[in-house]
Amino acid sequence: MKYLDKKTVFHYLDPRTKILLSIGCACMIVILNSPLSLFLLFLVVFAFFLGMGPPLSYIKAALKIIVIAFLATMISQGFFYYFEPRTPLLILLNKDSGPIGRFTGGIAIYKEGLAYGMIQSMRLFSATLMSMVVVMSTYPSDLVLGLKKLGVPEKIGFMLTVSIRFLPVLTEEAKRIMIAQKLRGLRLKGMRGNFKGFRYLVMPLIIDSLRQARRIALAAEVRGYTGKRTEVRELKFAHLDGALLLVAVVILAIAIKYRFNLWISF
Repeated sequence: MKYLDKKTVFHYLDPRTKILLSIGCACMIVILNSPLSLFLLFLVVFAFFLGMGPPLSYIKAALKIIVIAFLATMISQGFFYYFEPRTPLLILLNKDSGPIGRFTGGIAIYKEGLAYGMIQSMRLFSATLMSMVVVMSTYPSDLVLGLKKLGVPEKIGFMLTVSIRFLPVLTEEAKRIMIAQKLRGLRLKGMRGNFKGFRYLVMPLIIDSLRQARRIALAAEVRGYTGKRTEVRELKFAHLDGALLLVAVVILAIAIKYRFNLWISF
């Protein structure tokens, strides 16, 4: 996840608008609680993501992660859902079937668990895609400036931006470490091998990340960075920013009314 140098509508929006829209999206994720409404929100955010014109590899990776996470979340929640009432769709082990059945209380896939997993998946995907839209359409320095204009301390904004900026670097470093380990003869197969490989990967990745963080800190210190910067660019709201924020406020108000059954006058 990194900045894409494109000329789309999202790239022309003020960084503050995109940050406020992402906050509004987060509020919608919390407010909405039905699978249909959350699915519609997910479709809107996914349309935003496609509207940035990401490379085909990005779209394939996003769809692959979405499908895998969606199935994993639904299945896991279907098995481990413990709220009442519960409607079993498929009973794999009856609670009267020996010691394991009595100990676990039975193993089944519950209808309410699948619905709960679907709701949580839609929330997770919407939040992830919205953050990707903001990061991929906003230059890092503009994101720091936008956060500062919204009242976030510049040091915190700088740390957030650096963290997001170096996520792709961390991924590339993990790939490099795994290739180096394979060249040295490491052969890992199966689920147990994957866990073993993850254990071998974590320590060198943490050490390299700490070294990278130290290099960044030294570079900032050498350049006299104190958290205060001279701004060479002024942010200005355009008509499109105002229109989008107005639409977002109206949709958020309608969602609050729908969720809490409140009467709101505009």
